[in-house]
Parts: sequence; C-alpha cells; structure tokens
Amino acid sequence: METKTLISEKENDMVEQESPLQSSSLDRDYHSQMSHHLLRNAQIRILVVADHVILRQGIHVMLNKEDDFEVVGEAGDGRGALVLAAELQPDIVLIDITLEIASGLDIAQQLLRSSPDTRIVLFAGSNDEKLLFEALRIGVHGYLQKTLSIDDLRRALHAVQYGERVLGDSRAVTQVVTEFHRLTKEQNRLNRGLSTTEINLIRLASKGCTNKEIGKQLFWSEIQVKRKMQEIYRKLEVTDRAHAVGEAMRHGLI
Repeated sequence: METKTLISEKENDMVEQESPLQSSSLDRDYHSQMSHHLLRNAQIRILVVADHVILRQGIHVMLNKEDDFEVVGEAGDGRGALVLAAELQPDIVLIDITLEIASGLDIAQQLLRSSPDTRIVLFAGSNDEKLLFEALRIGVHGYLQKTLSIDDLRRALHAVQYGERVLGDSRAVTQVVTEFHRLTKEQNRLNRGLSTTEINLIRLASKGCTNKEIGKQLFWSEIQVKRKMQEIYRKLEVTDRAHAVGEAMRHGLI
C-alpha cells in the first residue's frame, strides 16, 4: 500500500508542472495504467465450499502455493458459505456441486442473489447434462471438473476473475453447443408455426419418399399427406416439395 501511495504522490508532483490539457491527459493515462496494473497483480481471493475435508483442504493448500491466489476461507456447508461470503467478500466462491446437506446449485443461486459482486464457480465430478444446464441457467460464472490439473484450475479461475464464463471440460462445451443447436432448431420451428409432425413430413420428403410412402409410414392416406404438405408449403411460403425441403434445411429445421 505504501508503494502505491508513493507512486501516486510522485505522479501528482509531475502533473502539477504540466499544462491543464497535458495534466488531464496524463491523469487519465496514469489511472488507466495503474488500474490495469493493480488488477493484474492483485491476488484473487477465494472461498472454498466443500463438505469433504480432504478435498476442501487440498484445494486450499494447492491454491495458496500460487502467488496469484489467496484462499480467504473454507466452508463445509451452505450456511457457512453464505455467512463467510457476506463477511469476507471474496472475488470467487468455488463450490462443490455435490454438497450433501444442501445442493451446490441451491447455494450458488443464493450467492448470486446475496453477493452479486462475487463470481460463483461450481466444480463437479461428472458430466451430468442436467446439472450442467441447470448451472448455466442460474448464471454461474464457471463450471469445472474435479479432474482439472492445478494449472488448468488456475487458468480457469483467472479467466473467471477477468469476466469470462468458463466450462472446464471439452465434453461440457460439446454438450452446450449440441443443446444450443437443438434449441435453435426448436425456435425456428416455432417461429414458422410448424408442428413436430410437419417437420417429420419434411424430413421424409427430403429422403425422397413419395406421398404414398409417407402415408404408409404414418398410417395416413395419400390425400391426407397431400393436404398436410400443402399446409407446410403455405407456412414456409413455398410452392413445391423441393423448395419446402430447401427452406427447411436453410433454417436448420431438418
């Protein structure tokens, strides 16, 4: 702290000798550089939340060996996490998602409300898709695997501290991208007013099935298939089967 004050006073002495325009410019540059310097060099303050003592203390020891981290507290349950987060105001709370007494997801959601300036990172031992998507839904800043190396954990926590959202496993990224693609297709379908049955009809048509073949698969008459195809043309604003298939593919519907 003394060094920061000394630099600030020296810079102020220099600024006093400049013109008002130069002073304003130097002041802005100085504060910008100092803010960047402090952000990059300040230790990232971590609160670790896990009900397994060995896991909690292991993370504590590993992170405290790094110059850029300081573990300011540990909590063995959700209640302790909420109390310590309010008291210590850490930069990041690292939470085991498999807390036994209270779900790590529930604690994360409460912390997001009660400590909005603190970043919340969950760490998990599996690639459970339901947990992953629920964590993303509530707005956590990171979702990491317990299999991460200490170097990967450091990089992930740094990224979170500097404003990024982090998924620490390539399979989790694949799951998110796949789900995003599915939701995009679903939204496109809804925007066009198409039912899932109509999407299936277009898919069959794209495979070259005739109305008779489609009717046989769906237990419909050819007339029913023809009428339904006409309804699809109207919704897609096309006039024939080839254009309907093309339009559906262009919008990612099939």
